[in-house]
Amino acid sequence: MNKLPYDNFNPREFILRDWLALDRTVLANERTFLAYSRTALTLVLAGLTFIRFFGPDIWSTIGYVCIVLGTGVWLTGLKHYLHMLGHYRALTVVEEQALREERESGALPS
Repeated sequence: MNKLPYDNFNPREFILRDWLALDRTVLANERTFLAYSRTALTLVLAGLTFIRFFGPDIWSTIGYVCIVLGTGVWLTGLKHYLHMLGHYRALTVVEEQALREERESGALPS
């Protein structure tokens, strides 16, 4: 099982700076997924262009390969995005539980 750097820290001990860093990391994860999507779309469109405009020779084969690669790139990006998002959500769930416990104990106002 792969350990992430965040696994070494207790989310209950995070300060504001740590949560802001986590927010920046989530945004970076989203930007990375958008880059995967942009690359995949470019590959698929290039493949369709090769197939449509260059006829049934080697170029159409390259076109089909580009379409398959584009689909693979997008699925890889989606898998990575969802995997990382799960780890980030696990940290925020721990924080929400800690806040709920503090409110119930009366340490924080409702």
